[in-house]
Amino acid sequence: MRNKKLTAALLIAAVLLMIFCSCKQKRDGYMTNNCTKDGVEAFIKENPNLSSDGFTEKTCYNITPDGFGDIKLFKSSQTAYTAAQYPGYSYTFIDMSDAPGLISAQLCDFDGNNVVDILYTYANKTTKEYGIGLYNGVTGYSSPVFTMTGDLCLYLVKQKAAQGMPDVFSVLAVTVEQFDNNPADLGCVAVAEVGVVTERDGKPYLSADSKTTVNVTSFTEEGILKVMINSVPSSAEREKAVVDAAEINKLADFVKNIKTGEEKDPTSGVTYIITFIYSGDTVAYAYYNDTGYFKLHGQNWRTVTGDQTLPF
Repeated sequence: MRNKKLTAALLIAAVLLMIFCSCKQKRDGYMTNNCTKDGVEAFIKENPNLSSDGFTEKTCYNITPDGFGDIKLFKSSQTAYTAAQYPGYSYTFIDMSDAPGLISAQLCDFDGNNVVDILYTYANKTTKEYGIGLYNGVTGYSSPVFTMTGDLCLYLVKQKAAQGMPDVFSVLAVTVEQFDNNPADLGCVAVAEVGVVTERDGKPYLSADSKTTVNVTSFTEEGILKVMINSVPSSAEREKAVVDAAEINKLADFVKNIKTGEEKDPTSGVTYIITFIYSGDTVAYAYYNDTGYFKLHGQNWRTVTGDQTLPF
């Protein structure tokens, strides 16, 4: 009953935040993930036994996100299985899902052993299951962080943490499309904010109400220690950490003075996620879409009235 209530609450509270993602080929207006044939030939030659799981030169794709270094992710367009390959390690499945399978992945080190792990989201349309998993870089095995039954799919957006704070991963509920009927080549649209994943006792933990592992508070201009700026679609050029007091004041004034009108959801453009970090692991989120929409965490999107100039 509790699981049903949670799923219903997530769907009912859906805030139409239009975010697009795709891979394999350039699609204007979509967040881009990688979906290439890079390294596939070598991977298949090293692991010919994977053909029974749908991995051949024709059906295998490299879906490794940017910033993964020498760690590679390969996905089958036939079975939607995904395999992780660490330098010096053989492959290990990190999910055994039917389509669409793995949807997103982020690097992390929740257990603090200085070995990179992989936090990922997945979904199985056949068994009606979705969730978040953690691939352990030492053992090579996956364990669930969060699992539910239903049609919901999840997507991770990493928020850089302030010094001394655990990493924060925003979790979005998304709808998923398979381009060219290929589960290795996915597009998705975010329809709701689900919560955050952070560290608890050395393990990842999903706080569905965003208040357990990180104290999400209402925005105030008092006591801001640092501001992190990320964007969806994600871009390294748009990532920024602000610690200068004068710059923090500009951002606080920008958010404080935004005038808004009717409720209306953005359907395109870049959404900036502005994270104000206070003491005691406390954060406040503001969202600004450059087509003219604004909201604070937990509130509905509203149209921006008057001229607004982004201070970053």
